[in-house]
Amino acid sequence: MISSAQYAITDTPTKIVSSAVGHRTAHVAPVGNTSVYLGNATVTATTGYVLTKSAGEHDILIGPNDELWVVCATGQTETLTVLISEG
Repeated sequence: MISSAQYAITDTPTKIVSSAVGHRTAHVAPVGNTSVYLGNATVTATTGYVLTKSAGEHDILIGPNDELWVVCATGQTETLTVLISEG
């Protein structure tokens, strides 16, 4: 099953991929030019994997029972598009 969504990312971590039984692939892309940071529920702009529009879109394999969270640096916002494929 494929699902898609857009998220308004702020400096509060936002879950963009929920836990599930099987593997999933998340295709993520920022809309604007603000960096976002990927990680677990405690992700910060210091500890997360940085994703920028100039770096292009990313495909991320999510393991069983894992979640993916994203955050911006303090005071910043970004729109993130996400396409999730399960299976």
